[in-house]
Amino acid sequence: MSRLRLLGLLCLTLAVLPLGAQSLRDPTLPPGSGMGGGAAPARSSPGGWTVIVVDGRRHVAVGTRLYAEGQMLGRARIERINETEVWLREGRELRKVPFFAGVVRRSVPPTQP
Repeated sequence: MSRLRLLGLLCLTLAVLPLGAQSLRDPTLPPGSGMGGGAAPARSSPGGWTVIVVDGRRHVAVGTRLYAEGQMLGRARIERINETEVWLREGRELRKVPFFAGVVRRSVPPTQP
């Protein structure tokens, strides 16, 4: 009798477990497109832009194209590429376009032993 109760409790536990599980995100969809986890990119950041280093030179990947410093991205020339931002010059105007909105880099003082 106790084996039957134990088997019933085990079956009941296994039947209830998947109810609280998260569904898996579709890897073919961009982040934040509705299903599963993954935060949506901030509206002020260039969604889908990535920094890629090729032969020691930084490039910005926009869609399927790579742009290096000095190349034109639309009507703006890429002046500088960092790991967190791109500097674009359009005419006389130079503007910084951050990849991550609201993130500020700063130095952290070393800890004392």
